[in-house]
Amino acid sequence: MPPDSSSFTALNLSSTAVPEWMGSFTLAAPPNTDLWRKPPSRDTSTAPILYTALRNPFVAAEVTVSADWELEWDQGGLVIFAGAPPGRIGGAAAAAAAATVTAAQTTTASTTTSTTTNAGPDMVAQGDAPPAYVPPAPASKWVKVGLEFCNNACHATSVCATSDGADWALTALPPHHARRLDLRVKIERIGYALWVWYEDEVSGWKKLREVTWFFWGVEDKAVRVGVYASRPANFGATHYERRHGGPSVTQRNLCVDFEGLEIF
Repeated sequence: MPPDSSSFTALNLSSTAVPEWMGSFTLAAPPNTDLWRKPPSRDTSTAPILYTALRNPFVAAEVTVSADWELEWDQGGLVIFAGAPPGRIGGAAAAAAAATVTAAQTTTASTTTSTTTNAGPDMVAQGDAPPAYVPPAPASKWVKVGLEFCNNACHATSVCATSDGADWALTALPPHHARRLDLRVKIERIGYALWVWYEDEVSGWKKLREVTWFFWGVEDKAVRVGVYASRPANFGATHYERRHGGPSVTQRNLCVDFEGLEIF
C-alpha cells in the first residue's frame, strides 16, 4: 500500500506538488537540477524531492521509475537521508547558533561596558572579546538509487554521500532489459547497513551495493525517505533550434513517473 501523502514534504517544489495518492505520480525536473555533494560538504540540492519522516524504524522502500530519457545524466529514483535533507540542514541548528552568538555578544558588550566604566586613570579598557565558537551543523548522510541515462543507454545508478563528499556508480542492465525505459529499485536496512537493489524481470532482485555504515550512529527519528528526479545537464539550444525557433529538448523538464511506491 502506498504511504499517506499527508506525511510528505516537498523540496525544491511547491507544497501543492505533493500528490494526493502516492501510488502513481510524476515529478518534473528542470535542467540544471541535481542532488550531489563535493568536498568539503558542498551540496548541490536543486533536484525536486518528495520525502517523509517515519513513525517506525525504517525497514525498506521500493518504487518503479520511468521517463523519456533524453539527456546525459537524466535520472530519478529513491533517496534516503540520515539527518536533515540538504537544503534543510541548519534550520533549527542555525537558529540555535544565532541565538548563542547573540547571547555571547550581548554578554561581551555588557562586560566591556562595565570594564570601561570602572576603569581608573591608570587602567586600559579591554577590547571586545571574540564571539563564542559554534560548531557547524553536521552534514547528513544520504544514498540515492534509480535509473540514469548515460552514454545513450539506461543504467542502474547509485550514489552514497558522507560529510567528505559523494561517489557515483553505474551498473549496466542485462541485455533483455537494456531497451526498457523503466526500472524498479529498492533500498533495505540490514542491521547497520543499507542494501541497494534493482529488479531484473528474469532473475529477480539484484544487489547493487551494500553501504555498511549508513545507519551507524543514526537515530531512527532522523531517517527520511523519498523520491527524486533530476536533469543535471543543460547544454543550451542547438544551432538548428536557435535558427529555426523549434522546441528545444535541452530546455524541457524531465518528467519522471513513479509507480508502486512502498515504504516500510
